Amino acid sequence: MKVFIFSGGLVCFLAVVAGALGSHALKDLLARTGGTANFDLATSYMFYHGLGLLAVGLLNGRHPVLFFQYAGWLFLFGTVLFQGNLYLIALGNIRTFQVLTPVGGIFLMLGWLVLAFQVLWIKPN
Repeated sequence: MKVFIFSGGLVCFLAVVAGALGSHALKDLLARTGGTANFDLATSYMFYHGLGLLAVGLLNGRHPVLFFQYAGWLFLFGTVLFQGNLYLIALGNIRTFQVLTPVGGIFLMLGWLVLAFQVLWIKPN
């Protein structure tokens, strides 16, 4: 499904941009807010889940199964909730949506489980 391949590429791109910003332009701000660890975690998780989205898109293109789409949507929503909230906390100590962070983490975990089990059910050609 093109949406997951596009989203995966975009998420990976944003992770590289965030990594560069965190290492250079935002380094002093992150040191002041004490958000370096949260920022680094969000950036690395963003990259991992961007790769997961690419895998989902490629697998779904070859084996169009609804559960691959579920995994992709779980990765997308989980990325917005988990990594998005970590960035808000790291950059401005904004904790308004902090309660959604674990929900995002659960979505990410479920996405990996759905992906893993769906791969087991693929019938060989």
